[in-house]
Amino acid sequence: MAPQQRPRIYHSTALLLPDGRVLSAGGGRFGPSYLDAQFYSPPYLFKGSRPTITSAPATLGYSAGFFVGTAAANISAVTLVRLGSVTHAFDENQRFLKLTFQPTAGGLTVQSPSGPTLAPPGHYMLFILDASGIPSVASIVQIQ
Repeated sequence: MAPQQRPRIYHSTALLLPDGRVLSAGGGRFGPSYLDAQFYSPPYLFKGSRPTITSAPATLGYSAGFFVGTAAANISAVTLVRLGSVTHAFDENQRFLKLTFQPTAGGLTVQSPSGPTLAPPGHYMLFILDASGIPSVASIVQIQ
């Protein structure tokens, strides 16, 4: 991988974005402070066409099935990633959940997390991934 243009040390952040890129910003403590940002595009974004989420609910409850619309036929994973909340290069709120799902007509029936121990209430990025590991652009959902 290509190195970053600036060292991202203290007071820096790296956040996964809904489009699959990573935002890297800030940094500096014993040298200059960097007031700029860079975007990193992981290699998996260039493996081929991306699956598309055509519909997803705005809110989810616990232990319930929900429908995700997609025309993609080769979905291998459905995931939830908590929106980033980073300070001092640390995100104490990060969550990644792989959800169970079944293909259905026009999309997927997905099982939401069982409770707030696994997925505290809040906003998450919902991704679908194809058999090559290529992610969709995320839909933002709120777990209540």
